[in-house]
Amino acid sequence: MNELKLLSQAITATFQAGVPDFATVEAFSAVNEHTPQPALCHTITAMEASVDPGDGRLCILARFEARILVDAQQQHAALQAATLAAKSTLVLHKQFWGVDFVAATLNVKAQTAIPAEVPGTLEWRVQWQQPVYLGDLQWPWPDQPPGSLLFAFSPDTGPAHKDSYQAPEDMA
Repeated sequence: MNELKLLSQAITATFQAGVPDFATVEAFSAVNEHTPQPALCHTITAMEASVDPGDGRLCILARFEARILVDAQQQHAALQAATLAAKSTLVLHKQFWGVDFVAATLNVKAQTAIPAEVPGTLEWRVQWQQPVYLGDLQWPWPDQPPGSLLFAFSPDTGPAHKDSYQAPEDMA
């Protein structure tokens, strides 16, 4: 899916700009003890069908995770890891990533990962959910010219009241 690639690139760029303290920000990569730290690696961990937008696209509720790694040998490493996790949650607040096919981030949370997967590091995991709209908008009906849509309000509807119908642009 092209949307997922674009979203991944936008997430990477946004974290790089929003938290310049990270030496590494990568998507879908395996971080290890040789990855420059502090590091953030983000990925999609799950997807499930969400509310159908009714416009031909598929809406999925994607679950994301960002792993934050800090060298455990540094002074105040635990504080640095927690601070980077907090800064990352701030970046995630009502985030749209500058793309038009997502809704705002939801259910952001951060927690320490004990034990860390990478030896010699402290690790925090920041998780969030986000509705993502996949595919192209579809409108199977021909576009109508302005003035072809008219409104009336009950009980003044039907052929006898046709002259009192109003165009939306006249209702402003």
